[in-house]
Amino acid sequence: MVKAIPHKPYAVFPSVLVHRQQCTNRNGGNLMLQQLTPRVYQLDFSQEQDRPVLGYIRGDRFSLMVDAGNSPEHVQAYLAAVEESGFCQPDFVALTHSHWDHCFGLASLPMPSIACVQTRQSLEMVSRLQWTPDALAENVRKGIVPQLCAPRIQLHFPDPESIRVALPTMVFSESMTLDLGNCTCELRHVTSAHARDTVIVWVKEEQMVFLGDAVYQELVGDVWVERPEKLRKLIQELEPLDFQLAQPAHQKAMTKTDLLAWFRRRLERTVQS
Repeated sequence: MVKAIPHKPYAVFPSVLVHRQQCTNRNGGNLMLQQLTPRVYQLDFSQEQDRPVLGYIRGDRFSLMVDAGNSPEHVQAYLAAVEESGFCQPDFVALTHSHWDHCFGLASLPMPSIACVQTRQSLEMVSRLQWTPDALAENVRKGIVPQLCAPRIQLHFPDPESIRVALPTMVFSESMTLDLGNCTCELRHVTSAHARDTVIVWVKEEQMVFLGDAVYQELVGDVWVERPEKLRKLIQELEPLDFQLAQPAHQKAMTKTDLLAWFRRRLERTVQS
């Protein structure tokens, strides 16, 4: 049984050049902290390593990490890049949802964590799972762990019993606002086919939003399934927000115009099919 651990622009900003802070990890690989706006940075995603974007938001008083990474190694890469950039370690970490690649690094982080109620509930369930190789196979068979994810989890955790599932310190239901000091972050629970506990992080003064996996389809077995009704609802929730830059977790940032156009092309394809 895994123990649950209570957890004490890119092109649209012409006046702001994309600035990359670079450091080197222990294996000689380069780590890049990329500046998106004057106060917003990120460690870029990696498809090869199943790593989502990890955000860093700098206020005058506090800083916020967005998502907790897929493993302790991912966390260490992020913290090393933050330190190399001359920044303070983040004061809080916000989770965008409970999928393994966004939260299996949480137990390696010392700061308080924030999530919506549904994420807390999901992680409580995950914390009760067994993570032996046989148990992982059984959880795939039962549909608890997606078939596509199992070999990727095993790649990062050759001994799956080393997985430690941490629970968020603070929870909210619909939204939560953080004043980081002349930098306001609103965490919003939104509709998404990808996960019922999807949260976005809207950085108001910077006119940007971390979308996590909100933009993606539902994974059923090893097939990505579009849910048009949920995508329409997500569009309705995002359109009124004042942002220019949108950063999904597993792809490059895009403008709000490009994001909404991409959504509508997907809806058109569902009608045609």
